Amino acid sequence: MASCYKCGKTILKGVDDAMPPDAVCETCSSWLHCCANCSSYDEYSHTKCREPKAEFVFDRLGKNTCAFFRLRQGAKLPEEKKKMSPRSEQTDREGKARENLAKLFRS
Repeated sequence: MASCYKCGKTILKGVDDAMPPDAVCETCSSWLHCCANCSSYDEYSHTKCREPKAEFVFDRLGKNTCAFFRLRQGAKLPEEKKKMSPRSEQTDREGKARENLAKLFRS
């Protein structure tokens, strides 16, 4: 099951056949044939794409005509949190630990 990267609405067109480059989401009007909806999109890779032969795309949320586009499968959960880098996860844990220590010694 595929869903829009922006609003999470289920995408019906382009699932079984090729996604038209000018397709837009019925709910939020965002482009569906874009890097953010592609299965090769990887926010943490150097070129933001796992396909080595793909041309570099500057606007990841805009319409493109990439020949390697494959619709990403899997529903986007509304409460899904964005992944943090390992460094920011560590900083977040340290901050929570400091808060808990402060609470412990205040009482």
